[in-house]
Amino acid sequence: MIQMSVLYLSNQCHLCAYKSIMKSYWFLFIALLFLFASCGNGSPSEEPEYPDLPALPENKVIYEVNVRNYSAQGNFAGLEKDLPRLKELGVDILWLMPIHPIGEKNRLGSKGSPYSVKDYKKINPDYGSENDFKSLIAAVHDADMEIWIDWVANHTAWDHHWVDEHFDYYASRNGQRPYSPHNWNDVIQLDFTNPDLRAAMIDAMKYWVSEFDIDGFRCDYVTGVPVDFWQEAKTAIEAIKHITWLAEGDDANYMSVFDFDYAWAFNTALNDFGKSKDIAKLKTDCNALFNNEKYSEKGRMVYLSNHDLNAYDGTEFTRLGNAVIPLTVLYFTIYDMPLIYNGQETGVDKSMGLFNVEPVPWTPVNFTIQNLMEKLIRLKRTQPALANGKNRGSLIFHNTSNSQLFVYSRKSPTSEVLVMLNFLDSPVNFRFIDSPPVGKFFDVFNSGQEEFNTSKTMNLAGNGYAVYTKLNN
Repeated sequence: MIQMSVLYLSNQCHLCAYKSIMKSYWFLFIALLFLFASCGNGSPSEEPEYPDLPALPENKVIYEVNVRNYSAQGNFAGLEKDLPRLKELGVDILWLMPIHPIGEKNRLGSKGSPYSVKDYKKINPDYGSENDFKSLIAAVHDADMEIWIDWVANHTAWDHHWVDEHFDYYASRNGQRPYSPHNWNDVIQLDFTNPDLRAAMIDAMKYWVSEFDIDGFRCDYVTGVPVDFWQEAKTAIEAIKHITWLAEGDDANYMSVFDFDYAWAFNTALNDFGKSKDIAKLKTDCNALFNNEKYSEKGRMVYLSNHDLNAYDGTEFTRLGNAVIPLTVLYFTIYDMPLIYNGQETGVDKSMGLFNVEPVPWTPVNFTIQNLMEKLIRLKRTQPALANGKNRGSLIFHNTSNSQLFVYSRKSPTSEVLVMLNFLDSPVNFRFIDSPPVGKFFDVFNSGQEEFNTSKTMNLAGNGYAVYTKLNN
């Protein structure tokens, strides 16, 4: 900056420029002295060094990958090349949408749905070879991350080899065998009353654990398959390796088997809130999610977007409007394991279908979203109050002078996170009415310390947020 200033001075002002530069250096010297002194004394505005906790089951962040669309190459190699960025972002788990060959009979679109599986023991050649997949898994493990694959047990493609070899594996309905469930015309229903089908399915699942060393299954449409099958599969697979099980469903009866499921009803509530901005109902929905006793020992996955939502209901910007930013803060801090979908972390605002190649537009980057995500991921990983499942911290709502604000704390014995959200388009001033958070807090996004009481007036920008972590003095 000093050099640029000198270049633009006229010849008559060289002496003035010299004096100005020396003065600037003097002030810089004084500032550095103060800086070093402050660091030595532990300045109140210095960000506390929260330790990076190990990637434990109760504080992980999961990232969903549609391999077809993720990179320009559309394959495993393209994803592997980007692993350093995902690691730097703070991702713990990569969940890959189905990696198997896709059926051609009754195919939808030019490439077909990844959920129309043609062979459970093979890899979609568009994504690469078995060695390419093993290379990706090795790189993921070297980065101290996990890799989960999508498992589609309920149905297969019409041209799966079982149709010719084991026709009895398929269910019948009204005298028709095979048939397409739920008008999903590119797939056909399997019959889980057949013990041979169960054995074949479990054998295929064991293959990916024993031969490829995957770390978990995200199981598609789990409630279409009897819960006792999943228990049988888990028992057989856990004899090889302990893995994590994520259910696409929200039936608590399946949590005897699964470690996580989808909080679908909560996502529906968030989408409704995007239209209504009903703060009272949002609070009720958050309490209902948090206080569901059926999940006191198990975790749930929360999200603003995933492949189904993005493809069929539009992007989070379409569904949530101006509430996207504060709701991003909310879903990372209100409850359990947050999901990031395929470019969401860079603010991608594009609906990508499931039946054709529709690459993620990685540029331009929405740096507001990206910087927010990076901070939130670190917050999730370093604050025990934000843990999942049985280690879940408590949720406490705070009353303020503005009923349109959404203010809450997550607390554990060793940690407290205070969140303030403004869902109005205009800025607001407010104060705590009663029982303000006690102690000194660090301002996560703006640095500095704060103490709260009922007389102090605070403010939030329109659709703004503030997050504080309690300092343990």
